[in-house]
Amino acid sequence: MKLEKTIGYKVITDWLASKGHQPFLFQKDTWQEILNGSSGLVNAPTGCGKTFSVFLGTVIDFINKNPDSYSTKQKNGLQLLWIAPLRALAKDIGRAMEEVMADLGMNWKVGIRNGDTDVNERQRQKRNMPEILIITPESLHLLLAQKGYPEVFRNLQVLAVDEWHELMGSKRGVQVELA
Repeated sequence: MKLEKTIGYKVITDWLASKGHQPFLFQKDTWQEILNGSSGLVNAPTGCGKTFSVFLGTVIDFINKNPDSYSTKQKNGLQLLWIAPLRALAKDIGRAMEEVMADLGMNWKVGIRNGDTDVNERQRQKRNMPEILIITPESLHLLLAQKGYPEVFRNLQVLAVDEWHELMGSKRGVQVELA
């Protein structure tokens, strides 16, 4: 499927244009690879939009698969699992993603799961997983150890590991590799 001919691409590029932005070439390349079902590594300088390359690619893919209902469709299951090594980073990313979802008028929920997430929120997530879950390596490891965990990942489309260089060669990196 050619990215530029998709409804998802139009929705996202129209949104970016409304903010005075246009996608960088590496972002469009990433979006195309997500549509192709490829795996890969996004490498770009800090502040250049790596997060949006993966996040918006996931949104484009969802819109393309649900062109008539993408803005009203709810309870879609986990679409994007975002592994972030730092709680502060997770909060910042989550806030940015929520703003985009609100701007696009999509009903996607963004959840954060780490050692500070209370038991009630964890139970809510287990009953009704958000479309985007931002999680620490330790919490992912615990999630995978729970009964019925394969159901959590049944609808998963994209797995992103943020700040991989921070995890490499550490116990936390090994946890991610084993997951």
